Amino acid sequence: MKKQIAVFFVLVFFAASPAFSETLNLMTLPVTTGGGYYVGAVGGNIDGGAKANYYCDDFLTTSYVPSSFTVLVSSLSDISKTKFVGADPAETLKKYQQVGWLMSQLELNPVKVAAIQFAMWSVFTPSTPTFADSAAWLDASARIDAASYDFSMMRIYTPIGGSNQEFIGGKVTVVPEPAEWLLLFMGLGFISYAVYRKRGQILPQTSV
Repeated sequence: MKKQIAVFFVLVFFAASPAFSETLNLMTLPVTTGGGYYVGAVGGNIDGGAKANYYCDDFLTTSYVPSSFTVLVSSLSDISKTKFVGADPAETLKKYQQVGWLMSQLELNPVKVAAIQFAMWSVFTPSTPTFADSAAWLDASARIDAASYDFSMMRIYTPIGGSNQEFIGGKVTVVPEPAEWLLLFMGLGFISYAVYRKRGQILPQTSV
């Protein structure tokens, strides 16, 4: 019983702590450069775990690769500990949604990595130099319908102390429209019915 109570309080503690600290290990530089800067995904991991991609949203600071530093990990459900949190939480949230959307576009448009990366930097640092059509990507990010995207798997990695850059990672996915959900469920229904009919047509075997 005591063990169950202890487990319960541990779960409650983590549920009540939307941000927690980890070690971000940056291991490989992006393969692309633009305007004299590395742009795109930095390869690394959290606490030695699986390799993943991390994207910098912080133009005015420098991080070295390889390097390791402690970060506070936040989701968009609580951005109070992030580097760029401002006096207007709603406006800050909108900007993190912008960089999250741009992160998803970086992965979908590899030939536009430089333009999208510069746009991502410009969200929080308007003085970032422009690159090709980066202004168009920045404008597109400001006009997204945030309700059309799922940001629940996006993570923000804010350095604790020191002078390292902030990074974002995870996934941002499109939320299907109601009509798309309807088509999906109808398709699953038809498949289930077809399987049911087919099984019903199989006669039971009899042994002699």
